[in-house]
Amino acid sequence: MNAVTTQPSDEKQLPQLPPITELPPGLKELQNITEIKIHQHLDSTEVFCCWQRPARYSLYDGTKEEEHFLYAQEVSECYVRQCLGANRGFVMKLSNADQQEVLRLQRPLRCPCGVCWWWCCCIQELNIESPPGTHIATISEDRSFCCCPGYYITSEDDRILFRISFSCFLCKLCASVSIQITERGEPVAEITKNCSGNCKDFCGTENEYTIKFLKDLHIQDKIIILGSSFLIDYNFFERQQRTCC
Repeated sequence: MNAVTTQPSDEKQLPQLPPITELPPGLKELQNITEIKIHQHLDSTEVFCCWQRPARYSLYDGTKEEEHFLYAQEVSECYVRQCLGANRGFVMKLSNADQQEVLRLQRPLRCPCGVCWWWCCCIQELNIESPPGTHIATISEDRSFCCCPGYYITSEDDRILFRISFSCFLCKLCASVSIQITERGEPVAEITKNCSGNCKDFCGTENEYTIKFLKDLHIQDKIIILGSSFLIDYNFFERQQRTCC
């Protein structure tokens, strides 16, 4: 009888994307990118009146000065974001320069009251689909202990892939905020919310993010981390809904 020489693998089992050569423009660029800059668009009405249209973002290679490789557009049933607050349900579609949708983020409607979030039974979450219609991961808010913001990313079979955490004591208006993403306790990426120090931060209408990949990650992991940054934005920074802790 032959001896068993291999052990069961505990590697992440995610739906496989097509080979890199077959990926559409917009996703293919992620293969060699080590830094992504996310820029939120707004107009003068949004700045001076603190009135917000559906969110729009451009994504750039943070290490180069060139045109964006992805464009994100919010699609919501309620287009005036003030009516449901930062916790409204929405669909975010990310498209490439050819206007081909390559990534979809879906967030179900949750309780909009920022005061009762700790006791509310509605856990904040966002589903990540790539290609659109194929679920690859879910990011959920973690309320297991204390009141510090925390998130975890799970695969389709509910196994934890990454954890996201940051300090309880943050000033969201006067300093940049760094958010660590870890895998089995090891840092793999960092999301930084850049502070502009003006009325745009106060209104919560324009947010600038930088995602740095600290390890050579698989492209699917990069897609998941990219998608997770939008839930963090909506939960923690949009319209400065929550207090510093």
